[in-house]
Amino acid sequence: MQPEFDPKVIEAMRRWPSVPAVHGWLRLDRRGRWLLIDRGAPGFEEALHGDGDPIRNPQIIDFIGRNYASDDDGAWYWQNGPQRVFVDLDIAPWVLRVRSDTDDGRLLTHTGRLVHTVEQVLASPTGELLVQTDLGPGVIHDLDLGALTLDDSGVLLHGRIWALESSDCPADALGFVRRPRPPAAAA
Repeated sequence: MQPEFDPKVIEAMRRWPSVPAVHGWLRLDRRGRWLLIDRGAPGFEEALHGDGDPIRNPQIIDFIGRNYASDDDGAWYWQNGPQRVFVDLDIAPWVLRVRSDTDDGRLLTHTGRLVHTVEQVLASPTGELLVQTDLGPGVIHDLDLGALTLDDSGVLLHGRIWALESSDCPADALGFVRRPRPPAAAA
């Protein structure tokens, strides 16, 4: 399910249709924070600065969230005006919070979108709980795992008990790309 991009973004895309995409500059961490990796900064070293710095401006965070989508290959990006900014994902494209106003595991994305349906639930080898939703794949925020009813029969999400499947590679199983990069240039 793709969002409707902001009207100014759509206009910029029409005006400048051939702006190259960027990769490796924006990261979504395990807690749903956007981080900027300033690869153009003087003295940038991947080992020292590669984690990025949190984006704290609420207007920018909202703008990214409203214009966040995926392409047909499962690579997630922020449509920043005419330019696609592909996102490096620590775990999954959505970080899902368990709504505290319900007792049946209803979910909300880190951008404030309501999840309407759950289609699949997976456990990763490192203990994350990943979910395929109508909005795409997400991971349950680690601080919310205790709010879920989880036992030998499965986990209660969206009013239903889901048997836990496990996957060695949740990104492949749920169809998303964790580190999108441009195709290699032809030699």
